[in-house]
Amino acid sequence: MNDYYSRLRRTLAAVDMKPVDKIPYSYSGPAYVAKRQKLPMKDYISDFPRAAGAVVDFLKAHPGIDSLHTPITAPYLISTTWLSKVCLPGIELPDDELWQVDEREVLLFDDYNKILETGYGPWVDEVLKNRLGDPLGKAKGFFEYQPEAVRRVAEAGVPVFSGVSYSSPLERFCGGRTLMKFFLDLHEEPDLIKRVFDAVQEYLLGEFISAVKRQKPIATWIGGWRVAPELMSHEMWTKYAWAYLKPAIIAATELGVVPVLHFDSSWDREIETLRELPPRKCILMLDGKTDMRRARAILDDRMCLLGDVPAGLLAFGTASEVYNYVTKLIEDVGPKTGLIVSSGCDNPINAKDDNVDAMIQATADYAV
Repeated sequence: MNDYYSRLRRTLAAVDMKPVDKIPYSYSGPAYVAKRQKLPMKDYISDFPRAAGAVVDFLKAHPGIDSLHTPITAPYLISTTWLSKVCLPGIELPDDELWQVDEREVLLFDDYNKILETGYGPWVDEVLKNRLGDPLGKAKGFFEYQPEAVRRVAEAGVPVFSGVSYSSPLERFCGGRTLMKFFLDLHEEPDLIKRVFDAVQEYLLGEFISAVKRQKPIATWIGGWRVAPELMSHEMWTKYAWAYLKPAIIAATELGVVPVLHFDSSWDREIETLRELPPRKCILMLDGKTDMRRARAILDDRMCLLGDVPAGLLAFGTASEVYNYVTKLIEDVGPKTGLIVSSGCDNPINAKDDNVDAMIQATADYAV
């Protein structure tokens, strides 16, 4: 377990903005691992012992990986945070096809009032079972094997850096109502939406805190996609997005868990707002649309940054281009500490193997 603890110390030192002996690298992107290890996607999301074995083999072949986002994945659980159906390989899709979110109107306007009448918990249980194919029922095997998968990855010397997750009410209704209809609802009935969000948040935050206390993960995934500031004015974003994200982030830090702020899309306008968060307690994970160098200048030594090798570069660039990109990123953002290199969001399924290897190797070669 010596490798495990040295990698964990290195990664947590970066979070705390302390000197590191090597620039940490964190791997995110389960679909690519399945492809690289030649495990059909259908089996990867259903045969969890084989999936964990594929991940362990990948990690052993890449000793430069210091942490892992998740050891196994159950894509149908996306339905619980996005309230949309997920098409799966081997069922709606070919055996080795990547899963796909089928975003269409699942929720009706009347559902807002139903939530206020019954509470979010009973309401969402009915929606998941009767409208979205019972993803929690399908996930029984995943939940049962997850602790063993984490143990196997730790035995291979790599800490898992995301366990419990949280996403805000906005994500759920953008998915279930569809983006266009939800924003029309928000425009026409802002007070109703606020009351619904408050009711949903009470449930979500309570469940999140209970899960963190129960599972005691090293880190937790907090974030989303359409909570990004680029979709709303500052006033709307503060009221309908940040008001619900911030309490979950604060709760995680108070419980001694590192929030990994998986903030996709552009956050340029609100980087200054992130200074409201406790210093040196969070990781800001960006996906290529936010100016990472500007984020470092604004956040200074208050927050560790994670990323930010673009998916397009990994899929269509060359190994030398990737290597040079990572080296320049380290020089600009975290030559001594405060940077964990990774792909921008998930490593894409069509990434070139040489490019992934170059991304990892560049962190190992950089002289801190």
